[in-house]
Amino acid sequence: MGQVKVSVIIPVYNGAAYIRECMDSIVCQTLKEIEIIPVDAGSTDGTVEILQEYAKKDSRIKLLFSDKKSMGYQTNRGISAAKGEYIGFCEADDYLAPTMYERLYEMVSENCLDYVKSDFDMFVDHDERMFLRYRILDGGKADLYGSVICPRDMSYLVFRDVNMWNGIYKRAFIKQNNIRLNETPKAAFQDMGFVLQTLLLANKAMYVREEANRYRRDNVNSSVYDQKSLLFVTWELEYFYAFLMAHKIEGQEILAAVLKRFLTSFCEYYGRLPGIADLTEEVRHGIESFRQILRKFYALLEYGTRSLAGLDCMLDLKLLLEEDSFFDAYRRQKAELDRKYLREFYSRVCKSPKTVIFGAGECGTACYAMLRHNSYKGTLCFCDNNEALWNKDVMGLKVLSLEKVLETYGRDVLFLLANVEHWQDMYHQLRSFGIEDSVCKAVSVGPHAAFETKLPLPV
Repeated sequence: MGQVKVSVIIPVYNGAAYIRECMDSIVCQTLKEIEIIPVDAGSTDGTVEILQEYAKKDSRIKLLFSDKKSMGYQTNRGISAAKGEYIGFCEADDYLAPTMYERLYEMVSENCLDYVKSDFDMFVDHDERMFLRYRILDGGKADLYGSVICPRDMSYLVFRDVNMWNGIYKRAFIKQNNIRLNETPKAAFQDMGFVLQTLLLANKAMYVREEANRYRRDNVNSSVYDQKSLLFVTWELEYFYAFLMAHKIEGQEILAAVLKRFLTSFCEYYGRLPGIADLTEEVRHGIESFRQILRKFYALLEYGTRSLAGLDCMLDLKLLLEEDSFFDAYRRQKAELDRKYLREFYSRVCKSPKTVIFGAGECGTACYAMLRHNSYKGTLCFCDNNEALWNKDVMGLKVLSLEKVLETYGRDVLFLLANVEHWQDMYHQLRSFGIEDSVCKAVSVGPHAAFETKLPLPV
């Protein structure tokens, strides 16, 4: 085969339900100079036999075995075995666009990058396979697509670039910096530390809009649905804090962003736990460990940085830094309020058999995905003020101007205002057309949560 351009690592455990689609998408890549490294952790559902079948047919496949059920350990084994100029990753329940590695390899070769990453599609198999595009550089950052950047100079990326498998990384860069995943049990957030390490250590990177990974969001065995996720976030924070100390990372803005990222993830899963009195000793210990590392991390930041980053305004952070029981009461009250407002929103939507989502950007598409995933089928189209989008298809719906919506569907529809920054302007625009009562502000939900959010039954 000659030079291996990209090594593709696939950690897998009991993935028989999905592994054929995954392997087919990698074997059929238009870039042929690849090696394919599945790392199995003792599957008992026929996964190994399927992988052996593929390996017999394709000499590029190097099947490895792991004695630990740890996505981090499996991936690290694959990294150590890789011979490619660049390294890519694929989860066993995902699959890839045919040209993904060819196009990404062209980018890194032309620009001598430490890594390149692309937007990707999240999907669920509901009535039909439904896709939701995730754009890493949204809004005012879109002009940076295709530009060579130093990622640690953009704290914004800490919140937007959150996955490891939608790109390829120079193997020499990974090896030189000894970048590895945390080897905690199962497949649980180990990629969080890997992504942050690459963000902070890379000197040259690029983000592009190429067709890339298809990321499954309906696998109930996925780590995002594990009730022990709080522990996994805690272990990842401990691992990453040790990395910060070893590398003497001092950039204040980026450190503040990383702290907010970990805090947000922790609080999300803390909110799913039962009351303090019902927690296991392991989870109690995890909460206390998170507090201790949080205090050390917080102490790295100067007052000016904390205030400018908005950390000193975060009630979650203030309560967690103190040793008291108020955080538990606050968490449960917040969860109840969130559920109340979700129910009120969904009840309003379900009362209308016809809706139009005003806003075809990230907020609007995520709202549509959430409604579809909760079996609401009354959305007629998207409405948007961006002329460049008019008459285009987004997630199977047309994007129309407001005038065209009224001409086509009349006024007997419910407009969902799906724009975080400009929803008030959109409301005033509708009022100028005499539309006031049949308007509702859409619940703001992020793309990653769109297929996870279970809307409470309407009242």
